Amino acid sequence: MAGPDDGGRRSAVFGDADLPGLFRFADGAAVRRQRLTVDWVRRQLVLLVVAAAFAAVPWRLRSGHLELLALVSAVAYVGALWFTWQTARHHHRENWQLHRSAAELLRSQCWRYAVCGAPFAREAPDAEGDFEVRVNDSLHELRSVGWRDPRPAGSSAMERALITATMRDLRGKPLAVRRDVYVRDRVMEQRDWYRRRTSQSRRAGAVWRSVAVLGTAAALAAAAARSFGWGASVDLVGLASSAAAASVAWSELRQYQPLVAAHSVVAQELDTMVVTMEKITTEAAWSTAVRAAEDAISPDHTAWLARHRT
Repeated sequence: MAGPDDGGRRSAVFGDADLPGLFRFADGAAVRRQRLTVDWVRRQLVLLVVAAAFAAVPWRLRSGHLELLALVSAVAYVGALWFTWQTARHHHRENWQLHRSAAELLRSQCWRYAVCGAPFAREAPDAEGDFEVRVNDSLHELRSVGWRDPRPAGSSAMERALITATMRDLRGKPLAVRRDVYVRDRVMEQRDWYRRRTSQSRRAGAVWRSVAVLGTAAALAAAAARSFGWGASVDLVGLASSAAAASVAWSELRQYQPLVAAHSVVAQELDTMVVTMEKITTEAAWSTAVRAAEDAISPDHTAWLARHRT
């Protein structure tokens, strides 16, 4: 889930590059599908506002029997419908979420295995076999709802392996080493990522809320003026309403407000866990603490908080 850090980032000992090839393919597919989803919805909303703007102007520009400004408005509406159809046809949003679920599942399970977190504790008799069974079972569940393995058909054996040499190497390290690596490169990294996303979502949410409020206020003022016969020649009601509706739709797609609430809570949870985990000295306590941290980082946990904190 976390992306690259800003300047001053801690030097990672264990990171995404050390995870199996399937993770990198799923993560890349999720990023591409997310970009397509956001770009296509953005274009759809822009076209709807453009269509409303050209429909609102009172001027006429004719070419023969054609009213060109009305034609531009109609073409913009057709474009918006086309993007809506293409988004539904290619299932960009659904595939984005499926690939993201697969990537985060792999990332979490790989970290658990590499640092001996539950259910792959140090003393587990067959941690490697159990890891592969659990991962494959989870991926099978995702396949049952439409996920497709993003790896090319001719992937090498190394790319198809679920456990990397770096994961095995870290698993063999003493508790103190595994603890330091996990706290720094997983828990603190995720905590900082959630903090950044909280700030970014808060700023973006404030901007789009302002646009929605201003658009609604402008539409209200235009409608009130028209009721007294003071209406301008431009249809400001339709134009301002379209702008306000587009800003609300964009905010709903990006989930700014729910994510501010959820991300801030997760960041606080992880901040507390950093202090607690740095003091752990036994394998049993460590295994349990890693499971708790991964549960907190889980996208399912974040989604639950987003629903219940809004």
